Formats: sequence, structure tokens, C-alpha cells
Amino acid sequence: MRTIQAYRFALDLTPGQERAVNAHVGAARVAHNWALARVKAVMDQRAAERSYGVPDELLTPSLSWSLAGLRKAWNAAKAEVAPWWGEVSKEAFNTGLDALARGLKNWADARKGGRAGGWVSPVSSRAAVAHRRCGSPPARSASSPTAGTWCCRGWAG
Repeated sequence: MRTIQAYRFALDLTPGQERAVNAHVGAARVAHNWALARVKAVMDQRAAERSYGVPDELLTPSLSWSLAGLRKAWNAAKAEVAPWWGEVSKEAFNTGLDALARGLKNWADARKGGRAGGWVSPVSSRAAVAHRRCGSPPARSASSPTAGTWCCRGWAG
């Protein structure tokens, strides 16, 4: 049996670092919500076309739910959807797309009976309230190429 230890860290951010972190989190949410809206729009369009008797070969082309497919669609639209995209790491957007790709796969698997429990439709990513926590053990550091180095106060969790 393998034991996995998880840790949780609070970041002691400067105001500038907090703005940078929030920008990256917001970028992930923008990409996630944009791609989810695209997926839902294509699914709804195809369902409407089927209800009108449109043959399968003439339906609106489906959108790939894989991370690679979502990323390709995002890269084609990011200049219009998020003209500020160059101000944050591309991995911030990728994080939102990755979460959506995994969520859509889990949703599809659950609908087909491939996952335990009921299925829930994917939802938009929402802003969460950030809580700062400080305490022992001693501070460590974490870093990001675009947001700098942060002081972390960690605890096992």
C-alpha cells in the first residue's frame, strides 16, 4: 500500500504578487468558461439540427473535448476573447482548459455508466474567496516565472 502525504501552504504575498496571482487565476477561469460555453453551444446546435432531421454528416462539426483540442480552439480565439493574454503565463489558460477537459471526460464517462455515482453537468468556474492563513512551520518559498518568489507558511493537511 502506498501512502501519499499532502501539504497545504498559505502564501504571504505582496500586493503586486497578489495582483499577479489573481490575474493568473482569472485567466484560468476565462479560458475554462469560454471553452465550456463553446462546447455547450456546439452540443445545443447539434441537438437542434438533429431535431430538424439534419443527417449526421451535415451536422455542425463537433468540438474536441481533449486538452489538445480545447487548446487549439483557445489559441485560435484568444486574441479576441482575452486581448490581454500576453500579460500572464500561457499555462494559466492551460490550467483552466485542462480542468475542463478532465471534467468533460468524467461527465461523459458518468453518463455512459463508466463512473460510480450520478452524473452532474459541467458548470462554469466561479471566483472563490481567498483565505490567508499563516502559522508554523517556518516559512518556505515558491516561485513563478511571471509573479516572482513568494513566502509560504505551510502545514500538513
